[in-house]
Amino acid sequence: MSQLVQHHIDTATNSIRAGLDDLLREARNGLDTADQRHLLRRLYDPANGGTGLLPILGEVLTAVSAAVREWQPNHEAAIEALDEAAAYVADSAGHRINTARNLLTRPAERDWPTPEQAYAKAPSVVGEIEWTARTATNRQLGTETSREFWLRKAALLDRIALDGTTAHSTHDAAELAVEAARSLMDVDDAAVICDPRHYVRQQYALWTTNP
Repeated sequence: MSQLVQHHIDTATNSIRAGLDDLLREARNGLDTADQRHLLRRLYDPANGGTGLLPILGEVLTAVSAAVREWQPNHEAAIEALDEAAAYVADSAGHRINTARNLLTRPAERDWPTPEQAYAKAPSVVGEIEWTARTATNRQLGTETSREFWLRKAALLDRIALDGTTAHSTHDAAELAVEAARSLMDVDDAAVICDPRHYVRQQYALWTTNP
């Protein structure tokens, strides 16, 4: 019985270790804004009843504590240590991860670039119009639109709305720019706690600096 259980434990922990190695490799390769929040949510997501890897690990520790309490009730110090570890993993560490994820949607004031800074390396408006139209037309049915498309489209519409000419300075242009910016924020799962167009400029500046 014990050997079979230990075999199951070894198999499960080896699988977990392999998965964590994959996560570590992805993190070391670099994660963009959306990827950072996605990974943190997979580790701990209070919005879905505290799901994620950490709560499950906390439940495992709690189950081990219960087993010790049943089979070795006199080991009170060990039981207490396991209960504290479970609480730390599931609650303390999880809440800190959630705090970090929320903070990542709230850039510091110094991170907001001006339009001139954000679009300093941007292609021409005409070129971007052609690119977005071509990309939208060539997208295969059933495939998701890439983040790059939403980012470049939102930046394009923001630039058009910023244009000082009479032809482009319309209320409709500003509305379209905000709508596209919110679409990008949806893709990034960014909380709407800032001007959506400011968010686009920040993300575009980051993208052109670290494409």
